[in-house]
This record gives sequence, structure tokens and C-alpha cells, in this order.
Amino acid sequence: MLHQNMEWEGNHQYMAMCIALGYTKSALPERVLDIADNSILHTGLRVGFPIAECLTLILEMGLRCCEESPTNRLATSEATKELISIRERFFKARRTYRR
Repeated sequence: MLHQNMEWEGNHQYMAMCIALGYTKSALPERVLDIADNSILHTGLRVGFPIAECLTLILEMGLRCCEESPTNRLATSEATKELISIRERFFKARRTYRR
């Protein structure tokens, strides 16, 4: 019984993930603001901040990290580089290195 319950939970989580991925894919890029949490949209960003463009880039990168085939997935190192690039592009943050 415990094994069946664990199997059901695993299948349920997988199905939920597939639904979330499909929902995200279908919303990008035109309806990105429809799937964003409202708290993200009202966090004191400067007037004119291109939130839709920023979120689209982040979510598209996330989708590439979730590709079903491992060979099609974005490598963690590449994802990190992309996130840093997005941060620098939209938030003008510069990474500092400590030695």
C-alpha cells in the first residue's frame, strides 16, 4: 500500500509539472504577465521597467532547463551565465569577485 501511495504521488507530481510546463509554454511570450505572480508585478520596479521582457527571458531559460531529453537541456553552467546576463541587462548589477 505504501509503495502504491508513493507511486501515485510521484505520478501526480510529474503530471502537475507537465501541466505547469505546458501552461508556461502556451503563455510565452504574449501572455507572460498573465502567469506571473502579482507580487512580482508590484515590487517597486522603476517606471518603464520592461517586466514582460525580463520575465519572458527567465521563463524561456527555465523551460530549456526542463527539457525532457537530457541532451536538449540547458547545462547548469549555461543557465548560470544566462541568469547573470539577464541580471546585468535589466538591473545593471555587476558581479564582483573576492580574492
